Amino acid sequence: MNDVPTTISLAVLTLIALIAGVLALISYRSKGGKDDPPRYSRPIMLLTGLCLVGGAGVFVYRLLEIHQQWQPLQAHVDGLLLIASLLAGMILYLQGIAHVRGFSVFALPMLALIFAWAICASSWTFEPFGDIDSVWKAFHLGSVYAGMLFFAVGAIAGGMYLFVQRRLRKPQPGTTTRPLASLETIERLIIRAAAIGFSLLTIGLITGLVIVTSDPESKLGPSWWYSPKVVLSAVVWLIYALVMNVKYTTHFRGARAAWLSITGLVLLLATFGIATALGSDDKNTPAENTLQTTPTRQPSFTTEVM
Repeated sequence: MNDVPTTISLAVLTLIALIAGVLALISYRSKGGKDDPPRYSRPIMLLTGLCLVGGAGVFVYRLLEIHQQWQPLQAHVDGLLLIASLLAGMILYLQGIAHVRGFSVFALPMLALIFAWAICASSWTFEPFGDIDSVWKAFHLGSVYAGMLFFAVGAIAGGMYLFVQRRLRKPQPGTTTRPLASLETIERLIIRAAAIGFSLLTIGLITGLVIVTSDPESKLGPSWWYSPKVVLSAVVWLIYALVMNVKYTTHFRGARAAWLSITGLVLLLATFGIATALGSDDKNTPAENTLQTTPTRQPSFTTEVM
């Protein structure tokens, strides 16, 4: 369903996130010491707050005006709106309260990308999930999208870790940039995001298995246990299990944990792509069957009436 107010609002929010990202980059590249207040810090926080309020407002608007029922996650665009709103809140918290310096430089482009993805999900690839007729489906969707938020935070922190590590190993004389968070701080952020995301992914896997095994007409078929969707989900679960436990081992710390967090997000997106493709195939089947059976049912009905 191409809702014009939703699309326009998402376009505006994408532009706001892009402007905030540009200001964050300019602030990072400006001169200043460790204790100096960042340049454009207030406009950046204000624009990020607008993304938070605007994304939440569009989410509530779709709940009340479009769906008109208490099932907030009716389509992928709703999930992306939820992720974008919560990510904006995470940026405000980590940058302003937890003082993870420079996090907004890496996170705001991701925020703009999620808003732009929501435009595509709303305008061109809109596919409703259908009736959420069980508690398992509600928990499954909620845990998957909330987990994706923390996977995104972990991947952002992973990219930030690799950048800071490279800058420390190969300093470029003559460049004037503001200091970013320490490697220890970023590594703690990766581990905490992975721990929360791992817990939510575990809930998503358990509820997903319950749905698949209890539904005799599941689109994954009888061989669901080795389907690409299930295999990739299990691989993502194992990756985040490793990242979550890096503090207990020396083999997956530092750059390895950063790369694993990025790889986990990529595999999760691949899993989502496969799930979307399977959903499209499943939705086409009933329509084809209806077209095939309609000519045979109509004469029978006409004969009975006559």
